[in-house]
Amino acid sequence: MMKHSHACFYLIPLLLVIHGFSNHVCASFVFQSRNDTAIINDWYREAFRSMDGNLKKSDDLINKAWKMSIDIAYDQGIADGYYYTGCVYEQKAALNIARRYFEKAVSLYTQGQFLAKLPDCYKRLGEIYMKEDRYYTALQHFLNGLRVADEEGDHVAQIELSIQLANYHNTVSRDYKEAIAMLSAAERRAKTANYPSALATIYLQYGMSYANQRDYVQALHYTQLARQAFDKLSNAEDLLKTLLVEGDIHSKTHEEDRLATVLSEAKPLINSVKSKQLQEAYQLLHATELYFLGDYNSALTICETLYAQLDGNKQQEEWREARSLHFKVLYALGDVRQADSLFDNYEYIKDSLYTAQYIGQGMEMSENYKLEKFERQIREQELQLSNTNYQRYGFIAGIVVLLTILIILYFHFREKDKLAHRVAIKNAEVSVQNEILKQANRQNEMLLREIHHRVKNNLQIINSLLNLQSRKTTNQEVMAMMQESSSRINSIALIHNKLYQQQSLNRLNIQEYIEQLGAHLLSIYNVGKKSVRFKVEANNVSLDIDTAIPIGLILTELMTNSLKYAFVDREEGEIYVHVKHEGEKDYELIFKDNGVGIPETKFAQTNETLGFRLINSLTRQLAGIIQYTFGEFSMYNIRFKGQA
Repeated sequence: MMKHSHACFYLIPLLLVIHGFSNHVCASFVFQSRNDTAIINDWYREAFRSMDGNLKKSDDLINKAWKMSIDIAYDQGIADGYYYTGCVYEQKAALNIARRYFEKAVSLYTQGQFLAKLPDCYKRLGEIYMKEDRYYTALQHFLNGLRVADEEGDHVAQIELSIQLANYHNTVSRDYKEAIAMLSAAERRAKTANYPSALATIYLQYGMSYANQRDYVQALHYTQLARQAFDKLSNAEDLLKTLLVEGDIHSKTHEEDRLATVLSEAKPLINSVKSKQLQEAYQLLHATELYFLGDYNSALTICETLYAQLDGNKQQEEWREARSLHFKVLYALGDVRQADSLFDNYEYIKDSLYTAQYIGQGMEMSENYKLEKFERQIREQELQLSNTNYQRYGFIAGIVVLLTILIILYFHFREKDKLAHRVAIKNAEVSVQNEILKQANRQNEMLLREIHHRVKNNLQIINSLLNLQSRKTTNQEVMAMMQESSSRINSIALIHNKLYQQQSLNRLNIQEYIEQLGAHLLSIYNVGKKSVRFKVEANNVSLDIDTAIPIGLILTELMTNSLKYAFVDREEGEIYVHVKHEGEKDYELIFKDNGVGIPETKFAQTNETLGFRLINSLTRQLAGIIQYTFGEFSMYNIRFKGQA
């Protein structure tokens, strides 16, 4: 007992020393970790401040902070590394690379719930997608950013994202009332937050919205406010944008003198601002001024130059206005035929289906955002009501047992309602996603169908070229080769035509295809108008496109050979084609005719021709085998593999 007491006497102080040492080590590690994260954040802030003047310094600081974040497993620092690297590449105008870094940053910020920079990250991604003409994705990112900014109470991000959404509605969806509503909310926040640069941009967007609604008095009022604000900020590029918007208003109201004044103010800024889009907008206004002055030839020269520059992007407003001015000038010059042709083409492009699709998708996303915001407000009101109920229950001190039971029941049903609410929200989200996927699937199906149609058209063009070429030669051998090549191309074009016309895009009804192919070849090779009967049995067989094309070429060669050689010195004949499904992936093709056939002594020699070499090669491609028998009928039996 005494030995045990002595052992405890010495053991307890030792444990206390070890415990104290471990606490000291842990405290030192936590202190060191906090110091490291503070240093990392300082490096990132310094890198961001240096981006406008010294990109190399920014890049070095970001890499150093990023490496330290990885070394100490600082998750937010790692996510910030992707964000700031994306900012560097955005500054370098390498938008494709910047987009990938921002997308990774969004993923990490969302996963780690690091929400401070998430709204700005969404905003930058949305701006990149707008420049890439991916408007639906841009709108989605702007709305996601605004949702996070609303939840976090980030007023600066709310203002900037509202401006971007207004710009989207001004330039893409054409929903100018929604743009003004977004700008009104942004203006209130900007005045409260004393954010003058944002107010200048808001006034500019106001001017665009009212100008597009043809409320030119209000539009000029806001462009004047924007000019005053940008003058104070010494922002040349945005000042030039404002002048161009004002000039556009004067051009629409036919105020030539004011338009000339605005252009004279904008001219010195053009050389200092390296923006191709603004230069093109200036040239368009200059052409409009020349049109008003009656200098139609000079205006026409500028229009044709602008039309060539902007032809790659028909979504731009400048392209449409240049096109409109172009045919006005042509009418003024008396070139009515060219003007009418240009106008018809313009109307066709203007009514594009894709513009309507963008508007529909944008309205859908906007409505979803408003619905989510309304549901959040309801939940907040429910929470406030719950807190009020808790306070009321606190005053009922005399019935403790009843209060306890009521609280238990309340929480039980509240959790049940919350669970049901979450399930309903999830179901709604799944329903929306399903609808989006259906729309994407319909669009992909439409694009695939269009691809088949275009491939068919291209093959028909090639076919026509071969026919034209064959007419320019008297060499019968060359003409025969051209005709055979034309038949092979037609067999492929026919497959793409069938896929374009039918409901299914990946499998082909082989019965209809063979019948049409046979009819086409009979029209080409049945020169003597002999009575050749053509019978096909393949009612229940459908083949994928990778199998149908080789089979079509094989049948083309066999039918061509029969029509050319099998019925010599005969007035009638019969060709029989039978395709059947032998197993999951096994098929059998039987081709026979009652013609003269190929004697076995000449079969080896015949196999050396181009057509039979092509048949053998295509059969091997399908992992198949071919057998030829000569009796009452000349028969080819081909067993091949297809896709299930």
